[in-house]
Amino acid sequence: MTTETSTEPARSTSIGALAGMRVLEDGGGIAASYAGKLLADLGAEVVKVEGPGGDEVRRKSPFAADEPGRERSGLHLFLDTNKRSVTLNLGCAAGRRLYRDLAQRCGTVISSRHIAEQRELGLTWEELSTGAPELNQVTITVFGIGTQREGWRSESLIASLASGISFKIGDPDRAPLGLPHDAPQFQGGIHAAIAAILARRATREDGLGQHAWLSIVDIISNVMAGAGVAPFVFTGQARGRAGTHMNAFYPWQVTPVKDGYYEVITMVDRQWNRFMELLGDPEWQHDERLKNRWLAFQHTDELDAFWHPWMKQHTRAELMELFGENHISFQPVHTIGEVGESEHLRAREFWSGIEHPEFEEPVRLPGAPYRLSESPWAIRRRPPLLGEHTAEVLSEVGVGARELARLRRAHVI
Repeated sequence: MTTETSTEPARSTSIGALAGMRVLEDGGGIAASYAGKLLADLGAEVVKVEGPGGDEVRRKSPFAADEPGRERSGLHLFLDTNKRSVTLNLGCAAGRRLYRDLAQRCGTVISSRHIAEQRELGLTWEELSTGAPELNQVTITVFGIGTQREGWRSESLIASLASGISFKIGDPDRAPLGLPHDAPQFQGGIHAAIAAILARRATREDGLGQHAWLSIVDIISNVMAGAGVAPFVFTGQARGRAGTHMNAFYPWQVTPVKDGYYEVITMVDRQWNRFMELLGDPEWQHDERLKNRWLAFQHTDELDAFWHPWMKQHTRAELMELFGENHISFQPVHTIGEVGESEHLRAREFWSGIEHPEFEEPVRLPGAPYRLSESPWAIRRRPPLLGEHTAEVLSEVGVGARELARLRRAHVI
């Protein structure tokens, strides 16, 4: 988690693209946290509401030096940069009242709290916007609101299965797989951030807030599983799992090499021809099964045997040089460690270093997923300690020092 080469990033003096936007982030987990992060990194003021024990992302591995702790989760450090943390006990009326005050002050709420829990606590958009007609809320759930599955509780694996994307992931002779590393939750966060920005823009036009409710299953069905729609519409084919080969073209696969794996695709004929030249113009390139390379995937085992041995004789570095010189767009499969030391990412100044009281050295974190020239992404705050800004934030809704002490004694904050 820590690294001697990390440096504190230069703080931008430019105003972020979303400066002036205020967001209350609630519900915990990856989706709401990532949505809040995307907005905060562009200048929005994001207040993260956490229970007394902290958001669940604080309890997720990996932990720095493999030492668990609510300030040491790599996921928390990544997702909660640029935010302020407030602890509230929503099990009591005083905690819920403060939540409503904060929501109305912020004007935008992003919540992954289950809709049944929102209703039980009286924290739905309809209730929060009473007396605050400009309030917007984005609710993120796996199955959405207003359907027969509204009450279901589930996570990323269920979203992958229900969306149809798992039908296409994995070895054809084994069980389907889910999208790795909570990708559905991250996709939910991306779309929630977009919904929040769009709702805010509409409110600035007509003065009316609105409720956007997202279904992660719908998102994955559209964004990822939707890639299978075109082949079905045009060919009637619903292609399932193909393992390391794509059953749509040949070759389009992940291929073993001397020291790892390489992704190989030659959909452009001139690249295929240059590849054949590298292999010495072998006679097998005229094999009848390669005449139509859109159907050749049906014979992968036999065709792979022609050229896989050549690939296995070379390292990824050797192949990278060969393919680069011949303008063949194959790509080595990198390990996570290699990504961390990537010259390409270093040249893009992708990594950011942050100072944190839990660590002696700066913590290196992934940087911007985009660049804006005039209103840039920037780290303005380190990840907050649990409840670090409770007094500061509550003072902004009129809670004085004496009331703050009373709320602490009553375990409201």
